[in-house]
Amino acid sequence: MTVWVTTASAYGWEDDDPLLLSGGGHEAKVEYELTCDEQRARDPSMTGEEYTDFLLKFQDTDCAKIFKPGDIGFGGGKVFHVTDEGRHGMEIAPYHHTSVEYGCWYVGLEGARNQAFGAGKSNTEVALGKNCVSHYGGSSIFDVLRNFDAGDFRDWYIPSYYELKEIYRVLGPYTVTEKGSAQHSYPQFFWSSSESYAIWMWGLNLTTGKNALAGHSKKLSVLLIRDF
Repeated sequence: MTVWVTTASAYGWEDDDPLLLSGGGHEAKVEYELTCDEQRARDPSMTGEEYTDFLLKFQDTDCAKIFKPGDIGFGGGKVFHVTDEGRHGMEIAPYHHTSVEYGCWYVGLEGARNQAFGAGKSNTEVALGKNCVSHYGGSSIFDVLRNFDAGDFRDWYIPSYYELKEIYRVLGPYTVTEKGSAQHSYPQFFWSSSESYAIWMWGLNLTTGKNALAGHSKKLSVLLIRDF
């Protein structure tokens, strides 16, 4: 960014002002150095995917924003895992959905049975590739996922079983206010992307830390996560 001013208007600036003068005569060229926050800001021309890629690379520069568990991440949710001295990590979504059916009724998800930390994204991609629908004709977890864009990011995914456990371990009990009035609804339990076998998915109560197996047609809560 470059600004032009006259030498008269530039006269009297303090020595520590972040504006640099150059040139001579009756005009002086003023160069304003962008702050890290300004450099990090999304260019209006960027798509969500382009901005995600930009931020990943930007976090490897001297202008990286350093996070610790419990901080608010780029997507607006709490950070629960950090790497590279806080430059990268994982955050939860800023809000959850309740009474969501998993879908994929009687659809085998053998490629999505990894419970490990770090497996959530690949598990989710496997399930998305099945083009699953709701057993009862309503919305499924994949409808929530496809329409979710918190923080203008679209790279959210369903956590694996051990990613859910890490969220509970690091951030503590998660508050869910809904009582579960809908039939087959258990809002205190959250879906993982880890299938156990057949039509059963691993879930976790994020209030108590208790695990459970739930059929694909049951209605649990979902808390998406993303990497940064």
